[in-house]
Formats: sequence, C-alpha cells, structure tokens
Amino acid sequence: MDESSKSVEQEILDVSPYLKLVIDKDARWFQNGIEIVHPEIYKYFNELLEKTSEDEYQIRLGREVCRVQVEDAPFVVQSIRESEQDGLCIGLNDGSTECLNPEWFWIGKDNIPYCLVKAGLFHARFSRPAYYALAGYIVPDDDEQNFFLNVDGHRTPVMTEKPDVSDARQCPAESRSGSSPNKGHTDSQE
Repeated sequence: MDESSKSVEQEILDVSPYLKLVIDKDARWFQNGIEIVHPEIYKYFNELLEKTSEDEYQIRLGREVCRVQVEDAPFVVQSIRESEQDGLCIGLNDGSTECLNPEWFWIGKDNIPYCLVKAGLFHARFSRPAYYALAGYIVPDDDEQNFFLNVDGHRTPVMTEKPDVSDARQCPAESRSGSSPNKGHTDSQE
C-alpha cells in the first residue's frame, strides 16, 4: 500500500452538509428535519455524541464525522429517585441513570434547571416533572435570599451559572464507594 492510499484511508469525512442532525430542547434527535424514532438508532446516536474542543457537538462513526446542532442541552433529566447509597439518582432521556452531584446543579436563564451528566462531559436540562420532584430538596436560607440543594443531610448552594468542572469531583456517593463516575452509577433502564 502506498502513502497516498494510507492517507485516504485515514482521512476524516465530514458528512454534515448531507446529514443535518439536530437535538431539540426536549433532547429529541432529528435528521434532515425528520425525528429519529427508532429506539436503537436514538440510543446509538446518544452514545456516539462527543463534545468538541470548540464546545460544539458531533458524532463520529468510523471515518465519518457529523456536526450536531443542539438547541439547548443534549440530554434531559426525566426522573429522580432517592437512593440510600447514591443520594439522588437521575434518569436521563437515553435510558441511563446516574447519581446527581449537587455541586453540578444550577438554575440557568429563564429559571431553567440544569446539571452536568456523563462524568461532567455534558449538561442536561430538567424536564418539568423531574424539576418538580427535585423542588422538594431545594430549601431557602433564613432570609430566603439564597437556596440550597439539601441531599443526604448536606446543603449545597444552588448556583446560577454552569459550574466549572476543570477539577471535576465525583458524586458524594461515588467518593464514598470509591467508584469512578463511569462505573457503577450509569446504567441502562430496561
């Protein structure tokens, strides 16, 4: 095999002009304006999603890469449940569950709640039902000027900006169990 064939084999092909992928504010995927409803394709695209160094999104499959336009957040928190071991667990639109790190929760523009997910790599928007479930854990301070997320007896201030995770810390439950953010706390729901 000569050098020119090796470089062609390793070349990345940007298929974005032919395959317009969009994730809407409800984390529904669309291809060229048509919603992706097949559950396995939907799940696969969520698994392939990457964040670029330019803070944009793409999927990569083999030598092909396609940019993904994200209207708000690439994931949506659909449910919340309390766990003795993990504190609060969140169910995401892709069928995975993970523990909610209270330090990764914030209220954004227009009072929309978000948190970081997938080991801090992505952000997720809370659905209304999930936010209403979470509201029971939000408590004010004495003068009702500041609010806290009260999980497992620990009060964490509710931020109004996306947290900086350059020094990404694990969920409190993951710190206690010694597992990493990707092991044991992100699993698929059937």
